[in-house]
Order: sequence, then structure tokens, then C-alpha cells
Amino acid sequence: MNLPRVPMGQLPSLPAEAMRAIDAAASSAYAIDTTQLMEIAGFQVARAAVAVLDGVQGKRVVVAAGGGNNGGDALAAARFLFQRGAVVQVWMRANQRLSPLAARHRQTVERLGIAVRDASHTPLPAGDLVLDGLLGTGIQLPLRAEVAAMIHAINQAGIPVLAIDLPSGLDADSGAGRETCIQADWTVTLGLPKPALAASPATGRLLVADIGLPIPLFGTLADAVRQLYAEGDLLEVLPGS
Repeated sequence: MNLPRVPMGQLPSLPAEAMRAIDAAASSAYAIDTTQLMEIAGFQVARAAVAVLDGVQGKRVVVAAGGGNNGGDALAAARFLFQRGAVVQVWMRANQRLSPLAARHRQTVERLGIAVRDASHTPLPAGDLVLDGLLGTGIQLPLRAEVAAMIHAINQAGIPVLAIDLPSGLDADSGAGRETCIQADWTVTLGLPKPALAASPATGRLLVADIGLPIPLFGTLADAVRQLYAEGDLLEVLPGS
């Protein structure tokens, strides 16, 4: 993996609720809607997958997608990886309720001919990488049984995992659920790291991606964010100060 590197000690972090407020303010204050942010997030996640696999041409990528916007990010990434020559399969429950954007991206991957497997009836496909897009920051513990079963299947599969924003099932602020969440090899967090990521072994190696959120929205952290993004828009975070 050949990405610019920054030490963890130089990175600010933001609680999940603060990041959600920034996402909302991007629309109200800057006319940047969630559609735009999701496209960039998907592109950056795909770039991260290319980096950790040292290229994806001919590699098998399993995209585990939930029904919310984290799943939408995963489905957007599926499209970009497909276009880079990866052999992509989506693994998600067919009967789950989808957010409007997740539904749109699912329709796109289906029209591209990317296989979508029903996780309710189909085992996790074999692959070279699993993209974890099951759950985002808005989780409630304990997890529903069907989601917990998908997480267990991924953890038992022995396939390297790249988590999107944070490992599914991990509370972004408190770190609760660290034993039963996705045990990722890498996590690409969007915007800024969430408080629980630095201390949780479930994170694996941490990457941080700029997804186009206007820097003034970060308030007192704006200067630190500006310095961070000046190093690059996709960075590897090194432990320590």
C-alpha cells in the first residue's frame, strides 16, 4: 500500500453525531447533497481497495451492503471497482428496506450486470477482499439477529476485510460492540476518524478519506482538517504521535 502517511496523534476525531451534523450542513449551507458525497465516498473506498490489494484487476471483491447510506457507499464503490476490472459480487439481504440512495445504487449495479446475492439464502461468496458496508454510525446494540449472522459469517470466512467508515457493529463513540463487530484488516473512515477507531483492534490499519465536506464546517477543527487534507485526500494513519 503506497499512500501518504500521517501519525494518529496529529488527527482530530469527531463524534458520530457531530459528523452527521456536518453532513446535513453541507446540504443546507453549501448545496452539497448526500448524492454528491456518496459518489465521492464510493470513489474513495474503491481507491482504498485498489491500494490494499495492490490493484484489483481480476481480483474477487465481495461487497457486503446494508440498507442504509453506508450500504449506498459500498454499492457506489462496487461500481468503481467493477470498472477497474475487479470481479465484483454484492452480498445483501433481498428483503431489507433500502434508503433511497442505496436503492438507486443497487439498481445501478444490477444494470451493470454485477451479481447481487441474497444474503438471507446464499453463503458469503469466496473472494480476495470483503468490503464491509453493512452498518454505519447510527447503530443500536444489540444488533438484529440477521445482521449479526452476516457479521459472524464475514469474521469466520478468513477473507481480508476493508470496512467503510468503521467496522459494522462498533459504536463509533464508545467502542461498545468491539468483540462482536466486524474484525477488519483495514478501515477507511470518511471525513475524519470517529473516537472509537484509534483504540479498537477491530479497526485494523486505518485510512482516512476526504469526501468533499467543506472545511469551514469543521469549526474549531478547520485548521487541523485543512492541514490533514493538504497531505492528500486518501491517507494511511500511523499509530502514535
